[in-house]
Amino acid sequence: MPLIGLSSSYYAFRKFSVYDSVRRINELGFNTAELGAAHVFGDEIWAALKKIKKDFPETSFTVHGVFSPLKKNHWFNLSEGLTALNKKIFSDMFKAAEIVEAACVTVHPGYLSEAFFRHDETGMDCAKEGKPIPKEKALEGINESVGFASKLAKKTGVLFGMENVPLGIFRPAVYSPDDFNLLFKKFPKLGFLFDMGHALSEARLEEMLSLNEKTIEMHVHYSRQKSEKIKLDEHDPLPSEESVAFMKKIPQIKKIPLIFEHSTNISERQILAEKALLENFLKKL
Repeated sequence: MPLIGLSSSYYAFRKFSVYDSVRRINELGFNTAELGAAHVFGDEIWAALKKIKKDFPETSFTVHGVFSPLKKNHWFNLSEGLTALNKKIFSDMFKAAEIVEAACVTVHPGYLSEAFFRHDETGMDCAKEGKPIPKEKALEGINESVGFASKLAKKTGVLFGMENVPLGIFRPAVYSPDDFNLLFKKFPKLGFLFDMGHALSEARLEEMLSLNEKTIEMHVHYSRQKSEKIKLDEHDPLPSEESVAFMKKIPQIKKIPLIFEHSTNISERQILAEKALLENFLKKL
């Protein structure tokens, strides 16, 4: 059975707890939940994760972004290298993954600048760029970070992957397939989180499909190409089966987590409709 899920950030934006987010994802009929980056800090997180695993033993999980939640908003930037905070974030992510027996832990690449939130809210519209980080220095930090995470992945038996991110307020230091392949050469166990909406927003879907064999997870949402009117990638529902036809080119598509990523502008009804669309498409493969 394909691993089709929803990011818990969808409910975190609605002020749901981590537990209630997973509960609702389960109620909607998803067999997979991604523990996402939008939750607020709570001292009870480890107990909550143990209860989640106990109460939803049949649910599969992934861990993405910054999880468990931090006391203060922090833009996780691998280009900074293995700072004390980045080391804690990685350690907590793999601790969470161990508790829920997650399939994988995934992160954004580092950036070519410092990265901050403008205020206490989360989301790309709250991003603030800091001082530039030269690419050579950024890649040093990314290599250091990925090296540490790779050791945690080996120790825990949880896969580790990096996501494709579009150009925007922040410029990713790992952007092109060539950039990813250099990392894969250095870290052969590193996987690829293929975000289709990010690729669509820059008309780079076919380009990023060249990394199909390294794909260990997908983020599923639709986006029109960015333009003067469309400044950021969109997290819209799938419009048709044609929009996911490219998945035929990913041999392992029915074995990896396929996680819908949406914000509060998308309804549960819309999500359930695209869930049925994706399930119907995969049945034909």
